Amino acid sequence: MPLLQAVRSDGTLDDISEEQLYRYTRNRWLYNESVQLGERYLKFDFQQLLKAAVSAVSNEGARYCTRVLKCREGLNNKAYILTMDNGSELFAKLPNPIAGPAFYTTASEVATRQFLRDALNIPTPRIIAWCADRNNPVGAEYILEEKAPGRPLGSLWYQWPMHYRLDIIRQIVDIEQKLAATTFTKSGCIYFKGDVPANLSSDLEVPTGVQIHSSVLEPFEIGPLVSSELWHGKRAGMNMHRGPYNEPLEFVEAMAANEKLYITTHARPRMNYHRSLTESELPDEVLDLLNRYLRLSPAMVPPLGTVDTHSPTLWHPDLHLDNVFVDPDSKKITRIIDWQSASVKPFFYQCGVARMFLCPWTIANENTIPKLPDNYDTLEADERKKIEGDHKTEASYVFYKGLTCRENPRHWAALRLQQQGLEVRTQPSRLVVRVWEDHDVFFLRRALLEIIGQWEKLCPDAGPCPVSFTEQELKLHEIEEDSLSDAAEIMRLFRDNWGLPADGMVEPSRFDEVRTAVDELRDSFIAGAEEDAEKAAKIWPYQDQDTDG
Repeated sequence: MPLLQAVRSDGTLDDISEEQLYRYTRNRWLYNESVQLGERYLKFDFQQLLKAAVSAVSNEGARYCTRVLKCREGLNNKAYILTMDNGSELFAKLPNPIAGPAFYTTASEVATRQFLRDALNIPTPRIIAWCADRNNPVGAEYILEEKAPGRPLGSLWYQWPMHYRLDIIRQIVDIEQKLAATTFTKSGCIYFKGDVPANLSSDLEVPTGVQIHSSVLEPFEIGPLVSSELWHGKRAGMNMHRGPYNEPLEFVEAMAANEKLYITTHARPRMNYHRSLTESELPDEVLDLLNRYLRLSPAMVPPLGTVDTHSPTLWHPDLHLDNVFVDPDSKKITRIIDWQSASVKPFFYQCGVARMFLCPWTIANENTIPKLPDNYDTLEADERKKIEGDHKTEASYVFYKGLTCRENPRHWAALRLQQQGLEVRTQPSRLVVRVWEDHDVFFLRRALLEIIGQWEKLCPDAGPCPVSFTEQELKLHEIEEDSLSDAAEIMRLFRDNWGLPADGMVEPSRFDEVRTAVDELRDSFIAGAEEDAEKAAKIWPYQDQDTDG
């Protein structure tokens, strides 16, 4: 039996049992914890995984595994570093049940990464063995790949001087330029041919002018999206339109059509205590809202511009510092990881500023790299350190945007759309997915009201807005808004003071402390509501909720 260990939050190692390999242990949740943990529990045949791993690297002299290191967990996957008797290391990745649809999630990731390496020369970890069918000896889908060489950028970034950061930014913009220069004719996810039924797939095609030889494209096809929210729970067995999509408007309308199918089939009247303590929220009301969404859908796609921001484009789903590995000596990027669920979608819909370069506050002048204050040298050491860190954050963001403007005009044109209010157009199609299960009906209605208010600006040649809301509907919306603002204020308080996200996720070491603070404020909130105490108890945000509609 190999040594079993796990990486703790502080970077130290703990010996663990085999059972702890299967459980999610990085975080806890203040509500719906059994659901959250259940969706991240993955039991598989541990010995068969080791056997598959040894077989994958036996040609390098490995005979057996001596250590299994459980990496710090993401929300969607189990990840282990397997050390062999000859010292070689292998990275094993197994998707949790929450990650996405069976088979498609792994099949698409493997094909996407192969496409990135072969077609675009983007460095992703080399895959050694994989299986997308959980009916295998391991009993789970898995990917066995090389351990990414170098170190995660997040372990170096905040210690590096500015000129090292600028070099990394240049490399990232170069990679993004390769992605932006490669457009496709349809939206969806990339697969190997034969992995998706013919009625759910199309040949992977690029427009004339994209510099990729047909022989490189030949092994691939475009198939359905693997976003977990499109497949979660009862949706997995439903005949929804998950792609491929020919046009942006088809994608926007499909998101609402899928919800109409789900609500018609599965939704039942329920209580929405933000609106009423006695009258149910009805599925028919939401179906009516979805019909209004469809009438407003032309406003959800921006008009064509001189630079193409519409053609489907492959993009990294979450480019943060720990998804980039670098050689600490040469400062060169060695691998980009975590392409799970990467998709080809209309470019304006999914491109943005890479998360690793975002600045969390507003910068006075985004066109000029900021300077340190004149009195910087006279400040105390701690204050200088903070100012220097903030300065690097601002300078990185400004340099990234400036370089994107010069080197990647297509990405820059899409970013300009965002500055011009693109979110008003795209917000409804983001909110509509799982709108019933996620209790997002109010927020979808608010997004549609925003489109109605800007209809003439968004669709100047379309005539009068085809949708309106009655005074009674607007009155109920206001009542719900007032109630939700109370809950939002509570959540802001805990976010600002405790770093607590909306889903109630917290580190295990802080769980009891945060739980006590939440319970104390809940009692105070209910007591302060006096005659509305019943409603206050019902709308308290951190309590178990129905997550399946």
